[in-house]
Amino acid sequence: MANWLTKAYWNAFTVWHARGEARLPYLPPERLQAIQNRRVRAIVAHAYATVPYYRRVLDEAGLRPGDFQTADDLARLPILTGKQLVAAPAQFLSTRYADGRSFPVQSSGTSGYAKTIRYDPAALFLTLACGHRQRVVLAQFVGRTFGYREMNVIRPGNVGAQMRAFYEARSWVPRRMDFQRRVLAPAHSCADNIAQINTFAPDVLLGYGSYIGLIYRWAWEHNAPIRRPRLIWYSSDQMPDPDRRLIEDEFGVPVVSTYQAIEALRLAFQCEHRQGWHINLDQVAVRVVDEAGNPAGPGGTGEIVISNLINRATVLLNYRLGDVVTLGRSPCPCGRTLPTIERIAGRADDLVIRPGGRVVHGLVVMAGLSEMGAFKMSWECFVSVEIGLVVGDLSP
Repeated sequence: MANWLTKAYWNAFTVWHARGEARLPYLPPERLQAIQNRRVRAIVAHAYATVPYYRRVLDEAGLRPGDFQTADDLARLPILTGKQLVAAPAQFLSTRYADGRSFPVQSSGTSGYAKTIRYDPAALFLTLACGHRQRVVLAQFVGRTFGYREMNVIRPGNVGAQMRAFYEARSWVPRRMDFQRRVLAPAHSCADNIAQINTFAPDVLLGYGSYIGLIYRWAWEHNAPIRRPRLIWYSSDQMPDPDRRLIEDEFGVPVVSTYQAIEALRLAFQCEHRQGWHINLDQVAVRVVDEAGNPAGPGGTGEIVISNLINRATVLLNYRLGDVVTLGRSPCPCGRTLPTIERIAGRADDLVIRPGGRVVHGLVVMAGLSEMGAFKMSWECFVSVEIGLVVGDLSP
């Protein structure tokens, strides 16, 4: 447990870095690119000096940190896969954080590989500060940035819950800025969860997109009264387009989403126009490549390859995330200058039908399989990585 001085430090750190978050997405593209390139140079120098894998691959290729001046230069590194990370995690951990000063974040392993990514504290609090960009969007629908009622559709111990525990142990949240929260477990029946939604009456309902879509479709098909929050904010997996249209058109509830992964906690977010995802290029460098490894241009579709520019514990550069995305073709009408992703086509955890017809989220079943020692699953069974929803404050 951190002492009061440590908590005061991280509170001040977060407030300092959050100062410009509301306006950063509107900066001129050249300024945004300069911020990204500065972080590229810093993370490559750090990786070469302290991370065994990058010292080896740069030496073998005859490269030095000075050869990496922009995000485009990261393509000179070999593409890294999740399988490599799981096989030898110590190769990607900085020696400066090998003494336990980093915080482990564990995924559920829906990609077939249960991963542990270690984060340095500064990276997690930069992530926390960055969340204000999303809170600005949320306020357009809810009417305020803090202090509303929030219901989270999560499984116990998910990435968001791990993050919340980290922040609560190391910082303070003023009572007037915190949220009234309730957890909704996807292991329960739709009828039971609808009753909980109606009782709590959340302003914002957030969590697994596929399961939230299922709940509202079940309510529609069974003519069951269900609370209409001011906003549904999904992440962790895809919400099917038919369910999204049902929620927006028939229930009149706007739906937004974020795109995040355990390897990079803030990849992109939707704005109030909901026409795509704005890439947080100051926190992550993104490439999209086709099957031959060639870069895709605006409107092009391919696999997303990311580089986390802020985490100095487990360093991941030129990392194949496993999702198929389409890059945005034109600027968003919201005025934000961050580049966009037009479509995400590779992140949809399966819903599982139990005997008797009851439907639960796939992660509920996976938790049981893990306890039975039957956790090893193939890519064909589950095609996406669980992502932790940490929406700007302490929310799972």
